[in-house]
Amino acid sequence: MADPTPENGAGLPEDVPLVAVRRGAVVESVHRGRFVFCGPSGDVLDAAGDPDAYVYARSSAKPFQALPLVLSGAADAFGLSDEELAVACASHNAEGPHLAAVRSILKKAGLAEDDLQSGAHPPMHAPEAAKLARSGEEPRPIHGNCSGKHAGMLAVCAHEGLDTGGYRDPGHPLQRRIMGLLTEVCDLREDEALLAGDDCGVPAFALPLKKLATGFARLTTGEGLSDEVAGAAGRVRRAMREHPFMVAGTGRLDAGVMEATGVLCKSGAEGVFAAGSPDGWGLAIKISDGGGRAVRPAAVAALWRRGVEVTGDGPESRPTRGLHGEVVGEIGPLF
Repeated sequence: MADPTPENGAGLPEDVPLVAVRRGAVVESVHRGRFVFCGPSGDVLDAAGDPDAYVYARSSAKPFQALPLVLSGAADAFGLSDEELAVACASHNAEGPHLAAVRSILKKAGLAEDDLQSGAHPPMHAPEAAKLARSGEEPRPIHGNCSGKHAGMLAVCAHEGLDTGGYRDPGHPLQRRIMGLLTEVCDLREDEALLAGDDCGVPAFALPLKKLATGFARLTTGEGLSDEVAGAAGRVRRAMREHPFMVAGTGRLDAGVMEATGVLCKSGAEGVFAAGSPDGWGLAIKISDGGGRAVRPAAVAALWRRGVEVTGDGPESRPTRGLHGEVVGEIGPLF
């Protein structure tokens, strides 16, 4: 097997077929990938593909990045609600409640929208993007799906008197603290976590896929964490579970899974999905080609392996439709 770590750029992780796209009776496309279930101690419970190969956690890391909001005392000092804590963990649709929660965090912390450095893109939710376009407004950073995370980071800085202008820098005290928390929660040595820039401007973390699964097992159970971090993790997961809409929004996978099952989950860009259960396991999935359409069927099928029913129908194949609305095929799991 080729070296799967980023030091060897030619190395490719071992993956397996996870999702097939069929047109009529023929398999037209296949998405390959990897998944792994781990316990809080890092033991591998089930896997397909190479669980040791590196993956960028992307937005799946947001619950970890929100921990300082609780640990610093900022959440209590500013009287943040659980809805606001949930949006700090979110890749949100920029629907009304999301924008209101982000603005509320900033206002409570004595900050303004102009302080956000999360970058601007149209709302992820198509109706909200269309509404913004009809109004003639350009997307602003608050419309970006990461604005809640950035508002939470700014609130920590405001509470602790840290520089709010350079909070995105990997050397900023807040980002160094987040790195330290990531190593504890995901059971990493600090030199195991690799950094690059995420699209929103803060550090993105690469780690072995099994370590991401371990992190979600620990985030969900508190096992393997210091008492202080376990307490903060408990508050974060309560906020996410009780307000799943705030973590994502209308029609989104994360909201649907948490509403239907109570399993904690968070998706990330480029085909990443992570989840954790109070039963003592964490799950991490990576779609090798980054194809977002493969994440839902892969996640539903993987959760089914642990007895978690998302749809009530078992691992799902969903119809695909052509331009006239007619069913032309389906997309579904291969495991």
